[in-house]
Amino acid sequence: MKKLLTLIVILIVNCPLSIVRCQTKPRLVVGIMVDQMRWDYLERYRDRYCDGGFRRMMDEGYNCTKCLINYIPAVTAVGHTSVYTGSVPAFHGIVNNGFTVDGKWTSAPHDEAMQTVGSDTKAGQRSPHNMMATTMGDELRMATNFRSKVIGVAIKDRASILPAGHSANAAYWLDDTNDRFITSSYYMDKLPKWVVHFNKHNKAKEYMKRQWPKKMMYSQNTYLQSHPRDARIEHEVGGDIRTTPWGATLTLDMARAAIEGEQLGTDEFPDMLCVSISSTDAIAHRVGCNSQYIEDAMLWLDRDLEAFFTFLDKKVGKGQWTAFLTADHAGNHNLQWRMDHKIPAQVWESTEVVKDLNQKITDETGVSGKVVMGISSFKVQLDEALMKEKGLERNRVADIVIQHLKTLPMVLYAYDVERMPDNIPDPLRTMTRNGFYPGRTGQIQIVPVNGVMEAFSYGEGQNLKGASHMLWGPDDTHIPLVFLGCGVPKGEYKRSVHITDIAPTICSLLRVQEPSACVGETIF
Repeated sequence: MKKLLTLIVILIVNCPLSIVRCQTKPRLVVGIMVDQMRWDYLERYRDRYCDGGFRRMMDEGYNCTKCLINYIPAVTAVGHTSVYTGSVPAFHGIVNNGFTVDGKWTSAPHDEAMQTVGSDTKAGQRSPHNMMATTMGDELRMATNFRSKVIGVAIKDRASILPAGHSANAAYWLDDTNDRFITSSYYMDKLPKWVVHFNKHNKAKEYMKRQWPKKMMYSQNTYLQSHPRDARIEHEVGGDIRTTPWGATLTLDMARAAIEGEQLGTDEFPDMLCVSISSTDAIAHRVGCNSQYIEDAMLWLDRDLEAFFTFLDKKVGKGQWTAFLTADHAGNHNLQWRMDHKIPAQVWESTEVVKDLNQKITDETGVSGKVVMGISSFKVQLDEALMKEKGLERNRVADIVIQHLKTLPMVLYAYDVERMPDNIPDPLRTMTRNGFYPGRTGQIQIVPVNGVMEAFSYGEGQNLKGASHMLWGPDDTHIPLVFLGCGVPKGEYKRSVHITDIAPTICSLLRVQEPSACVGETIF
């Protein structure tokens, strides 16, 4: 017996994970999504982070160092939906930030049947009605007979609405015209008093007085992990709250107000708060992933997270809450920056390709018209209604398009998603199928040669400034994933997990059913 006890003690002491579980479910789950956060930001700036933000999560929590997106395209609406549904576009139906439904283009959360609450603009005509699966928040609500509360908070509408789910108590996002948080009649008829009170303080205006990026956290010569400022690569930032670090600060202020205003995490029914940091995406799109401005934004976010975690310890109770931090997608390095360092990079221009494809279809069939509606996220969208009207056979048109695309030097593969050839390698086969939802997605997938990207532009024309994302490779699809708090083991996991594994893991901690279209596996 003594030998057995000694062996048990040795196994416990030498266990790679020090598992400390709270006796009950977490009283509050906080999901934190950092828009366009590359996984390597955790390591690149680690020495400059404070003890209580990112480093607290990595040191005290469970760090999954290889979390991958398992579909294409890697974009905002899809990522937010996939995290909270544990599913892929093929099932949850959110295939891009905008897509066609019944032949009509719509943004992912757009819903003309709804009215804006909190403003006289149309920015509140939104709902989760295009999402064809439940979220972990929906499952939590159902499991507690709707006594648990679920709330979404973000600057972007889609980043608040889609994570919160169908049965959420509320989702709040920022109205571009006045920097106030608004919502939709889908959730309520008028804003709660605490939201009205929060908006009256007009914190966005106060934060903008900090004059970022003129005033950064440290001296410019200390940003050794980032390239020098370069007007060839970078657009101006700081013109509005969305392109400053204070967009994150404002969002976390609103998150704190939601916890206090709705008394989240204060009773026996677990609650969920879905928080998305949108400003990091807006900044990266303007300056790229290797900019001093991105490094500075991450350092400020780190301080904001430290303050937020301290607030949770005091308000909810240390060891009584669980948080996870991840991203909806990562980001590809700026094209000009890549060229400067002799890293393969070429600019993809869709407009001329679409014109050439439509001309090729006319030449081959004698039928004119915009049969190719466009190319979005390297997917070719065919107008199936027009083809039917003109008597064009769908597969013949697809073959004409594919044959022409294969002649382009920037195209590695081009294939019909519904007739995928055997020579398409994994992970492309899986990621393509996972990203296809009939009637909403482009029918023909383009896979560009490595280094080919669309140039992200603001204003007229294309340019080589800022960062982009949407491709299948790790630059765009390797995202951070760290868990912290109640029920979370301490350690680091270096083998692959997927974005779809987050929801079943949280549902396991909450001891509720996983979402209706969940395809993920529990991580711990």
